[in-house]
Amino acid sequence: MSDKANNWSDSPESIPVLHPRRKYTIKLAAALRAGRSILGLSQVTFAQDMGISKSKLARAETAAGSISSGDLEYALSVFRSAGVMIDLTIEGDLRLTVPDNKLHLIEAAITAGMGADGSFDEVASDPKTSNPK
Repeated sequence: MSDKANNWSDSPESIPVLHPRRKYTIKLAAALRAGRSILGLSQVTFAQDMGISKSKLARAETAAGSISSGDLEYALSVFRSAGVMIDLTIEGDLRLTVPDNKLHLIEAAITAGMGADGSFDEVASDPKTSNPK
């Protein structure tokens, strides 16, 4: 195809806004950010756990970049093990299931407001799972 409007690079921001692939990328970004925030994990901590840079995770969470399928599977497995189920269907429906024992993190984030960088990191400490030194 030589139609320039139908061509784009592999970077998500180069995909036309209304294209289904762009919508899927945005929903995936939202799922990553929501799952991490619900579990009370900072970008730094989660990126270190995943073995990627904070900036790569930040780009993936804002749909400005992507992560590998292996990194995505790792993130989803962490969410699943904590009871946070994230389903993104082929049709593009995004569903999050949050266990009741994680609702206090969401409530704290809503009450306190989001951080300067748009994340819930400032209120993301779970007294039930934190390990005091």
